[in-house]
This record gives sequence, structure tokens and C-alpha cells, in this order.
Amino acid sequence: MTSADWGLRDFYAGVDDPDVSYTVILVEGEQLPLAVVRRTGRREEAFTHTLRWEPSDLLSRVPAEPTWTARPAEAGYANGFLVELVREVRARQHLSEFADFKYFAVFRTAVDVLDLGLAHMLVRRPEFHGDQEYAGHHMWEDTDALHDIDRGEDMRREYVAISADEAAALKQRIDTRWENEVLRYHVVRIGGTPFAVAGVPRNPHSAVGPVMFNGEGGFVRGDLLSQVADAPRCSVEEVPLDHAVSVMSALVEFQRHRSRAELTGGHAVFAHHQDRLDLDSAYALVQTPEPHHRYVLPLSHAEAHHLHLRLTMRAARRAARPVDGHYYFAVLASLRDAAEPDRAFSLIRCPADAAPRWELFLRPGEWLPTSSPLTLVTLPIGAEQVERITAALAGRTRHLQIVNGEPGFLRIVRWTPASEETREGPDGPWQPCYLIGRWRDEPTWTITEPGWPVER
Repeated sequence: MTSADWGLRDFYAGVDDPDVSYTVILVEGEQLPLAVVRRTGRREEAFTHTLRWEPSDLLSRVPAEPTWTARPAEAGYANGFLVELVREVRARQHLSEFADFKYFAVFRTAVDVLDLGLAHMLVRRPEFHGDQEYAGHHMWEDTDALHDIDRGEDMRREYVAISADEAAALKQRIDTRWENEVLRYHVVRIGGTPFAVAGVPRNPHSAVGPVMFNGEGGFVRGDLLSQVADAPRCSVEEVPLDHAVSVMSALVEFQRHRSRAELTGGHAVFAHHQDRLDLDSAYALVQTPEPHHRYVLPLSHAEAHHLHLRLTMRAARRAARPVDGHYYFAVLASLRDAAEPDRAFSLIRCPADAAPRWELFLRPGEWLPTSSPLTLVTLPIGAEQVERITAALAGRTRHLQIVNGEPGFLRIVRWTPASEETREGPDGPWQPCYLIGRWRDEPTWTITEPGWPVER
């Protein structure tokens, strides 16, 4: 980073305190600042890549460091750098193409990312286009929250990547909030057998009304306790959340096995009883359960196919091995292609023994600098698949996108082994160009292959 990049930082809300000053220390050639330094009187603290405020002497060291530049910043401007540090460092630490899920904490305002305890939502991503929000009670629901933030449709909230352990802690905190602040849980029994779990708002004026769960789908609105108040053979017991979740899992099992004549796609196998509330947590798919398969659920053919694709992705991630010093990934249009990696529309790789530096295959012997695959569906592949996919891509017409970090700079290139063309706007004519060919002379360029159609 140089002082010329100074005007490209995002600006976030901040209240200037006359007793507090901020200084951002930039490092020549580095994407991120070294630190944001805060001075309160004689006290100096720095927020560095450790992502916490610590005692500092960095300002006194600046004159002896020729690659460092110290720039004073207003509170809002300093906040922009702080948010960027948290966002980028966490992405480097916790986003892995080998994990079953990527986890993200979502915050109501951008500057809250400095304190993980302020996160109000947990999102997991098994693959791009498959985001799920934790809804409490060991259940997950589809969400577009991260996409809304990325597209600028949600201008207030922000999200950062978190570790699996941090996700587990946030998951527990969300459950605790449901139990202690939102709902009281009751098991409704008929003739001694659990029939449903009813949730009653702790606050009668809450936006969350009475809900019920009977094992078919998720919670639905309904004041079940009033309906069964005078029903014969019916009993109601208030229980803690853990007990309610156990009953909910048993209700799912009961409803599924009652419909097993129609659910002939196979059986999902789970490690724990409560996992039956989350089909994506299944670790195996079998046609006929074995005695050691303690927790199973019958699935429809569509559910079984979806789970088969998810398990195929996970197995490939766990079995990934380097090929010539790199990990290779087929880039797929969607999860539907997980069982057919030869359908890949692109191929990327990263070194096996260093921090990820992602490269995009152009043709044999030529790999272009590309961005991390956060918004791609990737499948780790072996040497034979790499050979087949590179052979297919090398002779294909492809559409590449070039950005360089400057607002508004974007070029779309239609590339073939013999030519490249670009155009101004989606309706403009394609014109010969020489962009991809000069990528080595443009160190700020990042080249991606989006996979969406650009032809008209």
C-alpha cells in the first residue's frame, strides 16, 4: 500500500474525540496497513493484524522504517481501516476451500466487527449460492443476507469470516438468547406421547408470536397451548431448550418413518440425535441402514441426490492432495455438477506450501493472478482431472473479467487461443484488444472467470 491508495478507503461513521487521535501506518507494497494507532493523552495503542488493541511504540519507530508511512486520520476514516483489517485478516485465517462449511458472523453495523461478541447472526456456506442462517434449535434456514451486503442492498450491516470454534460459540449464544430472552418451551403430549413442542413468547409484546413444531418442516405460528387447554388425555410440560430440541429431533424421526413408504431415496446417517434437525449435517448416505447406524432418517429421491452431492464435495475436500506442488480446483456452475467435475467452466490453483496465492488457468504454462474463490463453487481434483479439464479449457472461448482495485475499472474480455476482444458496455460491439496478453506488466490486475453469460 502506498500513500496514493489513501483516498480509496471506505469511510465509516465515527465520532471524533478531541482527546483521542488516530494514525494509520501504511507499508509500501502491502495491501493492508500495518496498524491503526490510537493515542489518548500519553497512552498509545495499536490495532494490528492480531485484531486487538495492544500497547504500542509504533509511532516512535516510523522514522527508522523507510517503507512505513504514517497518516493522521479522523475517527470515521480510522474505522474504515479497522474494519478492513478485521475483514481481510479473518478471511485469510478462516476461509478454506477444504472445510465442510465456511462460517460468517454478521453485525448490525460495520464497526461492530471489532468485537465478535456483538455479532447477531451466524451464517454458514457449504458452497456459494447455498448460504444458511442459524435459526436456533439446531436448525438452519436459507438466507441471502451476505449477498445483500455484497451487492450494497444492505448498507448498514457487515460480516466477517470466523473459525468453526467461534461459530460453535456464536451458535450457543444464539440458542441462549432464544431460551432466556425470546421463548419458553413446552412439550405437548397426548396419552403420554410427545405430539409437539410449543414456544410461548417471554414478552407478550414481542414480534415473535406463539409457535409450534410437530416434526414437519420448521416452527409455524400457532397458539397450540390455548387449543389443547381442555383437551382430554393431553398434558403440557415446560422444559429447557435442550430437552425441547431432543423432543423435536424425535418428532422429526417419527414423522419421517411414518412416511417412509414415500421416502425411498435412501437414508441419511447422523452422528448425534439432534443432528436430525439439520439434514446437511448427515455424514453418510446409505440405502439400507446398518445396526451401528444409530441415528438415521429416510429421504426422498430429491433429498438423497442433494445430500449425495454435498457428501461428494466433502469427500473430495478431505481427500485433496497436491499435484506438482499445487492444489487444483475445478470451478463449477453449481452444486449440481459436483459429481461431474469435467463440466467445470474454469480451473484455479494455489500453492500447497504457502499462503494461498490464487491463479487462474489460461492455457498450458500460463496461469493468471486471480482472487480467492469466496464466490465460486470449487471442487478439489487430482492429476487426471487436471489434465482433462486443462485440455478442454485451452481450446474454448472464454470470458474473463479484469479489475485493478480502482472504483469503476472493469474490463470484460472474450478470449480464444488466437484472439481477445473487449467491448464498452453490454450492448457495445466486440473490438480486438491486447489486455490479457499484458497481465505481467500490470501488477495491480486481478483476473477472474465469473461463469455468468455475457453474450447477447
